[in-house]
Amino acid sequence: MNDLEARLRAAFDAQAQTFEASPHAWARIRDRRPRRAQSRWLLAALPVALLAVFVPVLLNGGLGRNSAADPDAIYQRLMTDRTAAGESVTVDNPSEGRPLRLWFARAKLGNPELCYVMERAAADPYGGCAPIDLNEDTAVWITGGSRREDVPTALNWGVSGQDVGAVTGVTKAGQKVPGTLVAPDGAPYKIWTVTYPAQDELRSVEYADPKGRGLGQWAYDNWTGEEPPAGAPLNLTDGVSVRPHTYKGGTALYWTRAGLVLGGGSMKAATEPVMAFVNDDVITGFARKDVARVEMSTRGGGTASAETRPDPWNLGVVLFSAATPAGDWRGGYQIVAYDALGKEVWRRNEPSRVPSDETPEKAVGEVMTIPGTEEFAGGPIRAWFSPVDNGMTMLCRSGDATPGRRRCVASQQGFFPQQATSYLPQPGAQIYLGIGWDDYESVEAVLADGQRVQAEFLRGKDTPARVWYVKLPFDADLLAFSYKVKGRSQAKIKRFDKGCERRATISEAPRVSLPANVSALLTDRGCVAFWEGGEIVPSLPGPLPGVKLSQLFGPERKLWWGNGNNAWYGYAPAGTAKVVATMKNGVAATAETTPDPWGQGVAFFAGPKPENADFSAGMTITGYDADGKELWRD
Repeated sequence: MNDLEARLRAAFDAQAQTFEASPHAWARIRDRRPRRAQSRWLLAALPVALLAVFVPVLLNGGLGRNSAADPDAIYQRLMTDRTAAGESVTVDNPSEGRPLRLWFARAKLGNPELCYVMERAAADPYGGCAPIDLNEDTAVWITGGSRREDVPTALNWGVSGQDVGAVTGVTKAGQKVPGTLVAPDGAPYKIWTVTYPAQDELRSVEYADPKGRGLGQWAYDNWTGEEPPAGAPLNLTDGVSVRPHTYKGGTALYWTRAGLVLGGGSMKAATEPVMAFVNDDVITGFARKDVARVEMSTRGGGTASAETRPDPWNLGVVLFSAATPAGDWRGGYQIVAYDALGKEVWRRNEPSRVPSDETPEKAVGEVMTIPGTEEFAGGPIRAWFSPVDNGMTMLCRSGDATPGRRRCVASQQGFFPQQATSYLPQPGAQIYLGIGWDDYESVEAVLADGQRVQAEFLRGKDTPARVWYVKLPFDADLLAFSYKVKGRSQAKIKRFDKGCERRATISEAPRVSLPANVSALLTDRGCVAFWEGGEIVPSLPGPLPGVKLSQLFGPERKLWWGNGNNAWYGYAPAGTAKVVATMKNGVAATAETTPDPWGQGVAFFAGPKPENADFSAGMTITGYDADGKELWRD
């Protein structure tokens, strides 16, 4: 890896992982729009070494290894290094008029996947397996589809958590299409499907609880965005098609399969004679006109060969696709290009991408092994510091058995936990780790049952900081982290459970009514949820097990407050009757309090936001009692 590639990788990870989750995240989830993939041109500019790392992370679909005419043969091939996790289901696929087989499996490292075999009306079947990483922020996951422009009806499918009771597809034109949920016997998740008009592309999936109460929306972007097609799609082997699109800078190529984009980008960004996009089960790409064949081989001994096809759009390139060969390409592979006479014209060797084999190209100080992870199937978990610009410190790790997770976090101070999961040996385990800055005295993981697990600190030779880590059982219900900083009288809380707002939305517990059309609910998951005019707004920290809200105050913090659309709100020490925020522009905002109905020793408050209010740094917040006497100032 050269310096440019290393800096680009650092930029990707820093941008994705540096910042703490916004308190507005839940509100955005409920109204999320399809993302425009600003990084797609950058991806195309990267050599195949980085494409092999980033493309599978950004894709949601798995791809087929076998184009044999027998669907059972494809199933057997897919299950060579996997074990079934529940019964298979078969659904009607209107795009092909043939059945679609879906089932859950455990991959070699034990991580869950959703697999499929798609039979086709006029071509060979194909199939694949897509990794799953559902969490508190993502209750549904789109893994595949059958959309083609030459059929009237399409099908998309994916995964949902067990608490999801209904899904609804939302098309580009805004049409809402009810979906279907299936719970296979013995499966870890549910499978959802949505059938919709193929000419009206599906853009998102809304999901609700079993009582129909909305939980959120998952939107996806197939990378091509709104760039118009510049020609008809060209069908290649193994269910892959490629199509040019125009944009301000020129022409881009995109490869699709199972209704989802595999990869692609600007042709001007090509830096090699062959631009190859390696996914879990398919290699695709384009090359200069003298390349007649592209061959990929893995260190496991498998080889796949793809004959190139001239582009029908007069772009001056040839195109190819092929199922990846037997063996795990993440263990290392090579790609070789040949001309029509069989002469080699280009070659690239790729190192291992197996989690346990990952090693840093550059590290600041020692590469540390996290104790207690030596037997992990994807491990051991190793951690190291990498250089990054702008005075930031980047902590990287390897050994996580969940594909697609970012493995580096860059930050300037701050508490940013990383998670690494091991599924094997059973029953599995979770490892959390982060940068242990010099002023950290302790770090604790706080579980839902009240248990607190003390983190250990590790410092390697010549490293710029310590690493803290904690090992938890796989099924541990983690609520938050509590960490003590030198010079502060109270521990700081980093909430890890991000599903508070979602659970509060479907809770039947009564809320307390506050002024300014605001209401609040104390949850049992470590947060206080707020609504303004019936719409959820950013929540505030709640009590952890064995702790009351009143204990979250101290010399460094006199109150907790949030900022809604037209109101501000929060909670303050008991006895407070009025809260006044005086802003640096001279505007004052007043909020009245409401008694605490939950015995937490606080007073809840809310008030309207005055015109020209500037709720930003530099304002002073003061609390008064019923007689107008000042009680506290923050």
